[in-house]
Amino acid sequence: MLATETCVTMEVETEVKKKIDPEAISKTPDGTTATVSRAQNVKVFGESAREGLEEQAKEMETTSSKKFQKLTLGQNVTIKIPDIDRAKMDPRSIIAVITAIKDEEFYELATNLGKLKTLCT
Repeated sequence: MLATETCVTMEVETEVKKKIDPEAISKTPDGTTATVSRAQNVKVFGESAREGLEEQAKEMETTSSKKFQKLTLGQNVTIKIPDIDRAKMDPRSIIAVITAIKDEEFYELATNLGKLKTLCT
């Protein structure tokens, strides 16, 4: 394990320990405090993991929106044709025009041969 990985692991563990509520530590009949149960630790680590995944999803969405701009009506797009669906002499892509936008993420496309049956994203 590298030194940076160790630091990151230690930071995550300290953040998780901060999130454990004091009520989870109970007192035993002889007056000593019991440690937090394994189920409580799993719950806290799960919540921490979920929060981390949500944060990563937001970051991915922002970078994707910067990288791929919103398409507009009438804009030309290229559609790649998979190798399985084409012969050796067929073109690798076709040009289509956006004819309609539905729900701000689905596009109806048309080529010189007609409209495509499916909506594209």
